[in-house]
Amino acid sequence: MPSFVYRAADTTGRVIEGVLDAESEAEVARALAQRSLMPLRMRPAKSKRAAARDDLGVSTKIRLRLRELLEFTRQLKVMLASGVTLLSTLALLRQRAKGDYQRLLDRIAGDIQSGATLSEALAAHPRTFDPFYIGTIKAGEAGGISTAALDELIAYYERRATLRREILSALTYPAIVVAALIAASIVMLTWVVPQFTAVFAATGRELPLPTRLLLATSQFVTSHGWELGAGALALTIGAWLLAPLPAVRAAVGHALARLPIIGHVFYLSSVVQFSRMIALLERAGLPLLESLKVVENMLMAGPVKNLTTDIRRKVTIGSSITDAVTETHVLPELVEQMIAVGEQTGRIDETLSAAATHYEEDIHVRIKRLTTALEPALTLVVSALVLGMALAIFLPMWETNTLMLKH
Repeated sequence: MPSFVYRAADTTGRVIEGVLDAESEAEVARALAQRSLMPLRMRPAKSKRAAARDDLGVSTKIRLRLRELLEFTRQLKVMLASGVTLLSTLALLRQRAKGDYQRLLDRIAGDIQSGATLSEALAAHPRTFDPFYIGTIKAGEAGGISTAALDELIAYYERRATLRREILSALTYPAIVVAALIAASIVMLTWVVPQFTAVFAATGRELPLPTRLLLATSQFVTSHGWELGAGALALTIGAWLLAPLPAVRAAVGHALARLPIIGHVFYLSSVVQFSRMIALLERAGLPLLESLKVVENMLMAGPVKNLTTDIRRKVTIGSSITDAVTETHVLPELVEQMIAVGEQTGRIDETLSAAATHYEEDIHVRIKRLTTALEPALTLVVSALVLGMALAIFLPMWETNTLMLKH
């Protein structure tokens, strides 16, 4: 039976969009009239799956922050656990929502009213709900909307939020110090150092090498300041525009994995994400190949993502996960052993959850060590730069004073 995508208004004037299976547009109009909906626009959809994703040219480009996504999931879980129906839950959430978020809930409710499942309704908004979120909901829909699946999602995204906060916290202090250092250097080179140029020239003596280097750098910066500023702005805009491209994201991911010290933290975070997502999707009941596809789409570009692609290809032709993993040795040995044991016992979700917990603790320890080591290291760098500039400025003065004292 063909599917039709429609946009209709209810008795309060609220616009609802969705999809209906019908033999003709007239049948769709009659079905909408039975629901007290006035059709505004309708057209055939290419397929039922495409209909669930079709938005009649109007796209909700809302991006929920991780905190907002967690709040949405918690509210959904609490209301469903209390026995409230899905559509009533969405209606209650809508009462407190505003703007784009309210429009998003309207769209989801409209799709569900039209016969789409919750996972299909969420899949129509890929910029809002990632593949892992949709996959977990889809797996939990086998016997109705599973509050256990929502609990799993809440736990996963809470761990992810905690890990992200720790990594950002570890990088915030160095970023502030580096930014302050760059700003101070620009002020020194464009305003302070030029004040001494005439003084040094008046001595008529050959200046020390550090002073000559500092003066040359200052002259270059002051002479080409506009060009340097425009170049920095162009690089920033270019990076912002190119960042979403898959090739650029892959290059950045591989570059991060190669960084000293912090690169291993990013690698371990990918290992944790791989292990945790496979475990949760397996526990939710999603087929293995679908789980691997979801994980592949979620992982940051790098060796673990490439491994997931390779595992999915080999599993498709009949290989086991254990064989696919042990051939490359990309994952830590503990994870490989956990996968082998889990596949043999049929409890891969438990073994990979244990491995993920172990490496989450390892990441916490590494981040703490990194934070502890960075503070004195940055202090030494700042001190060395300040000392170098001070010597470059005061060495000629000391030499001049020494000569004056001798005479």
